Amino acid sequence: MKKALLILTIGLFLAQSETVTITQKASGKSLSVTPKEVSGSSVSFEYNGKAFTVPAESLTEESVALLKNTLAEAPPVESRAVNSEGLEKVNQAAGHELFAGKSLWSEKAEDIAKRLKWRTESQKKNSSSYRLYPKPEYTFFGARPYCVTLYGGANDTPERLSFVFANKGDYGSKLGSGEDHFKIVNPGIEPPTDLASAIRIDEEIIEAKLTSALGQPESQYYGEKEDKRKVKRWDAGDQSFLLSAKKEEYVHLLIVSTENADKEGKIKFVKDATLKASHQNNIVRKDNGDVWINNIPMVDQGPKGYCAPATFERAMRYMNVPADMYLLATSATAAGGGTNTHKLAEDAKRIVRSKARRIKDISFGKKLSAREVTSYIDKGVPILWQMRSLGKYSDIANNRTKEREKVSDWTQWAETIQKEADGVVGSLGIDDRHHICMIIGYNEATNELAVSDSWGPRYEIRWVHADIANAVSSKHSSGFVIDF
Repeated sequence: MKKALLILTIGLFLAQSETVTITQKASGKSLSVTPKEVSGSSVSFEYNGKAFTVPAESLTEESVALLKNTLAEAPPVESRAVNSEGLEKVNQAAGHELFAGKSLWSEKAEDIAKRLKWRTESQKKNSSSYRLYPKPEYTFFGARPYCVTLYGGANDTPERLSFVFANKGDYGSKLGSGEDHFKIVNPGIEPPTDLASAIRIDEEIIEAKLTSALGQPESQYYGEKEDKRKVKRWDAGDQSFLLSAKKEEYVHLLIVSTENADKEGKIKFVKDATLKASHQNNIVRKDNGDVWINNIPMVDQGPKGYCAPATFERAMRYMNVPADMYLLATSATAAGGGTNTHKLAEDAKRIVRSKARRIKDISFGKKLSAREVTSYIDKGVPILWQMRSLGKYSDIANNRTKEREKVSDWTQWAETIQKEADGVVGSLGIDDRHHICMIIGYNEATNELAVSDSWGPRYEIRWVHADIANAVSSKHSSGFVIDF
């Protein structure tokens, strides 16, 4: 296998190492770069060992043409062969039809999810996801995962599959005994007495299954900053299986392309200007004054109640920062559940900064209103809002969202919901139902906010009067934004 990989690496180098000189339109500055891709309105290249993606219009027409011609003339790169017999061995080890006799990356993510019977979670313009919170008897590679997720990119192209096995948040959870899955799916194994044992047992089971199908693994590092970890790697065709076990945290299996594994999970850097332009296209403006952000990935936080990790995953992925709710949760979650949002934000900040984005705390001052959120929403940036999800608040949000679909007189509507707000804000007292969700839109004329909860597609957008939102808003810290 190593010899084949060496031949492939040499082929990649020969095919992609040619440099060309391009010129920036505004400054007239010329750079010697290695072309990578020309796609739509953007171009990608390497400069001084770093990857960049910039708008094509920022370069001279001659430069864009040169990049296209160089890529078109490059010799084809031989891909790692996909052996159908070898993939079937992986299917047998997995206990599922993971492969349909070909590379995962040649399929649509939706087709893979249907084959595995994973539910559609989100389908957006530039992203998709399919998730399942399995029952205790469900296994993959011989062990019980608590959460399985398939992430897709633009045009539903599959990007990675994530499996979270024994982990700190689930072991000893009040929602079910963490050791129960050993009794159900592995009755011959003595149930673990602590989290460390649970992690060790799951890692050993999965490693044995993958080794039986693909041989001994190799070791490498994967991820950046807080997400960097040592993994055991197996390759099957152009798929890489990466198994990691973090002490007192989790067992995680990730399936990515061999190209992604070779790069240790590093992705192309997208410049602020490119991302800002993309996010402007996500802003929806209606004649009635509604303004809201479309194409934010949905994440269903599931039975664990991981509202904070799920909301951070949504915001990070929307800002082109890969994230996984369960892995985010482990670092800031006590055994059995309960997330420290500020600890989560601090850990996420280091990951986000590695992608040249930033998280900052925000405060709405004395009163939350539609006007308070416009500066972020108008540039396509959602707000991670800390609040208390009271039953009365949620009932009003559900009812008013449904009713406003039939509204024709928006002046009368503004008066109606203002009267309602005046009558209920005094009864929205303090309790301990702390929650975090997103503010994704506003209507200044009616003083409403559009709110999005990580509870699945039904809760993607709900409208609530800003005075009611203010009454349940956290007074200690209003929230966070991941900004440019």
